[in-house]
Amino acid sequence: MGSHVAFFNIPALGHLFPTLGVVAELVRRGHRVSYAATADRAAYVAAAGARVIPYTSTRPGDTDPEARTPGRAEHIGRSLLNFLAETEHTLPQLEPALLADPPDLVLFDRMAFAGHVFAHTHGIPAIQLWPMIVSAGPWSLNEAVPVDFGHPTLAEYTLGLERFLAGRGLTELPAEDFLAPRVVRHLAFLPRAFQYAGAAFGEEFSFVGPCTTPRAGDVPWSPPADGAPVALVSLGTLNNHWPDFYRLVFEAFAGTPWHVVLAVGRRLDPLSLGTPPPNVQVMPVVPQLAVLAHARVFVSHGGLGGVMEGVQAGVPHVAVARTLEQDLNAARIVDTGIGASLQLDGLTPARLREAVHRVAADPRIAAGVAAMRAEVLAAGGAARAADVIESCLREPAQRGVAGVRTLAPQG
Repeated sequence: MGSHVAFFNIPALGHLFPTLGVVAELVRRGHRVSYAATADRAAYVAAAGARVIPYTSTRPGDTDPEARTPGRAEHIGRSLLNFLAETEHTLPQLEPALLADPPDLVLFDRMAFAGHVFAHTHGIPAIQLWPMIVSAGPWSLNEAVPVDFGHPTLAEYTLGLERFLAGRGLTELPAEDFLAPRVVRHLAFLPRAFQYAGAAFGEEFSFVGPCTTPRAGDVPWSPPADGAPVALVSLGTLNNHWPDFYRLVFEAFAGTPWHVVLAVGRRLDPLSLGTPPPNVQVMPVVPQLAVLAHARVFVSHGGLGGVMEGVQAGVPHVAVARTLEQDLNAARIVDTGIGASLQLDGLTPARLREAVHRVAADPRIAAGVAAMRAEVLAAGGAARAADVIESCLREPAQRGVAGVRTLAPQG
């Protein structure tokens, strides 16, 4: 008989999608999976075979990209305050259902604080999920990009967290340790070769690579009948309202041999962009995995999920980063030889077009992509992730959260 595993995540698709292949594999192996999901994400979770635990979220659909730059303590503090408020809002919704049917193991996204608190409160072993570069152990974002931790907003977060933890009776969980939780394992959706200081991470960090699976709701897509080379251009799902960039793409590829598949998001009326060139296919949302199977180049914001899906498909990358996290990914794209990085400031149609041509034609980049793809395949994907999870399920006494007392649910 299988075990019961619970997933806590945030609604962002870049955090949700990497987990769905793991869910499907666990279900295939006979385990029961419960997954906390908002109404607009429930179909993805259900299609993977999990029981949906519904909740409503306080998370905004977008953030200020200009704030997400190195050293912006104000943004970091506000983000942490938002995630703390999300925890206070979501945990009372999720806790009753999970206490009525307690899981044997909790998996929680790096930003899903409710999962950390639930597991810690009730003494359930937990695994932390990383759909991003891992900032723990041997490599820390705080050391790579100095931040003013004396900033008033960060101090406000610390005080708010202390009050929240005290209200749940978790006085043995220091606020300064909250972002570095005691877990039985870390599961990262990238290969060790792409991680900063990857070789320095111990066995408690499992780098399993991307865990892709077909996505509910993807529309059919076929490559152009004339065999034109395909370039996929997508800025992800969270921060994609960027009409000036889309018009720049029109200009960059008009009259070129490329067939460009351009995702513009659901919040933008494509007609507001003007008439696209005949070789630019504009879509609100693209079936990314299907397009990547035929693409020669992937132009994106540098989100890790997309980068990994591109590598898995053998497609080189051109990153146009807008945030600190994306800047770090873009730097690794260049360092590992799988593509190029462009700065948003001063970006022109000619520069974008030249970067796409160069990345598609450079044999060194092709070799870099092939080498990283081999690392991705060796990482094991969803099957290895499920193996790691099952190993933790088999050793709860040895690998559980030590010294944690089980408390009654808090009202």
